Amino acid sequence: MPTQQENRSNKPVRMVAVDMDGTFLNDDKTFDVERFERILTRLSRHGIYFVVASGNTYTKLRQYMHGFEHRDIIYIAENGAYLADDSGEIAVHHFAAEDLPRVYEILNGMPQLGIVVCTAESSFILENREKTVMNIIRDYFEVQGKPLPQNIDPFAFASMFYPGTERISSYEQVRGVPIKFSLQLTHRDLPDATEQLRRTLPKTVTPLVSGFGAIDLVRAGVNKATGLKDLCDRLQITPAQIVAFGDSDNDLEMLSLAGTGVAMAHASDELKTVSQRVIGSHNDGAVLDYLESMLDELDG
Repeated sequence: MPTQQENRSNKPVRMVAVDMDGTFLNDDKTFDVERFERILTRLSRHGIYFVVASGNTYTKLRQYMHGFEHRDIIYIAENGAYLADDSGEIAVHHFAAEDLPRVYEILNGMPQLGIVVCTAESSFILENREKTVMNIIRDYFEVQGKPLPQNIDPFAFASMFYPGTERISSYEQVRGVPIKFSLQLTHRDLPDATEQLRRTLPKTVTPLVSGFGAIDLVRAGVNKATGLKDLCDRLQITPAQIVAFGDSDNDLEMLSLAGTGVAMAHASDELKTVSQRVIGSHNDGAVLDYLESMLDELDG
């Protein structure tokens, strides 16, 4: 965990937290690396922590931030279920073992879902959902207005989003205790599936809509905001000193917690309602624009 030698408890901003997909990253899953390098240096100079807060796995987030190792970036991965930094694991929030049989039963009864089981050690994809995953991939490219690549391997495609994913034939092959279930489905199936999960899952399990055609199941009470609260306690920061950026429903608690919640232009009305600011598009570097303006004010 990075530390700051100087007491900065009175500073107005001590932490910046960014969602990734649809917020920090553009549609090509990239960002302006050179520009961010300058911003990160300036944030560090002001004693401001930079936090990546995402539904993605920790491994995927480290891929996105390749080249920024040992720069004191903190990661809230798996929608708050896994916290880590350059020194290693900070906190993990597993599912209760007694809830898992019921979760497995419900998911087995929903054949429209692609299922990735995430643990602190790895990710696992069920082989018996190959046709389902292929249909979801077709839907993804159709909605994006892009041609479907020829001879695409559905499991190889899934591994782009879940690096190191292992194929399994049953849940018994999962190593470790799950911290998240990542469910993929077509955009048409999303509303009904979300409602079914909310109605049937144990009260100790929460479904979170997370980006395009995805639902994350996490332990109830676990979200990006709980990750930020944990960091606040460890780093002696108040939520009022956080600036947080997001665009999806899984950012709602985080932006509600932060002293300054910043929603993207395409965010839902609900997310904009709990935010203090609405900025432009992730494809135009709006988050970087905001941070540069904020730092200019601090430098002034």
